[in-house]
Amino acid sequence: MKIKTGDLPGIGKRYSFETAEGEKLVVILHQSGQRELYHFTRSDEDEPDFTLRLNDEEARQLGTLLLGVDYQPVADDRVELLLKKVRIEWIQVAPDSELANKKIIDSRIRSKTGATIIGIHRGQDMIGSPDIDEVILPGDTLMVIGNREQTKNVDSLCHSCTLGFASDDKKNDPNP
Repeated sequence: MKIKTGDLPGIGKRYSFETAEGEKLVVILHQSGQRELYHFTRSDEDEPDFTLRLNDEEARQLGTLLLGVDYQPVADDRVELLLKKVRIEWIQVAPDSELANKKIIDSRIRSKTGATIIGIHRGQDMIGSPDIDEVILPGDTLMVIGNREQTKNVDSLCHSCTLGFASDDKKNDPNP
């Protein structure tokens, strides 16, 4: 799928793409945070079938749902995006993890691994786009985004008390 982008001076940015079924979706991100979605049944149409306007919070909530924060419809726990350069992984925090019982900001996950926590599944609750002051608890499942190496590094942090980054030979992996 090819995404076309364009700047809209004084407004924001425009993204459009054609689906496998030949439909077209256009998303406009306003500088104010508002999003507009336009759906066209055929990519050559001039008038959209419908328009949807979302404020910043609504757009972020929809985005977390589309990313699979609450439900993972694939058989594997991994979703690879953008030509396999970016991954979203669900990683459970072990009780003895160095991340357990720390705030996200204090864990320094981003600076240590390069990956970002975009959601936390805790019991029956889902925390999308968690605040940096959110405490990571043992048993939480972290939804993280990053490249393959970055997500492996988070996995290592979640399964040991020391900073033992994973490597391709899996010598540091407690679950080979």
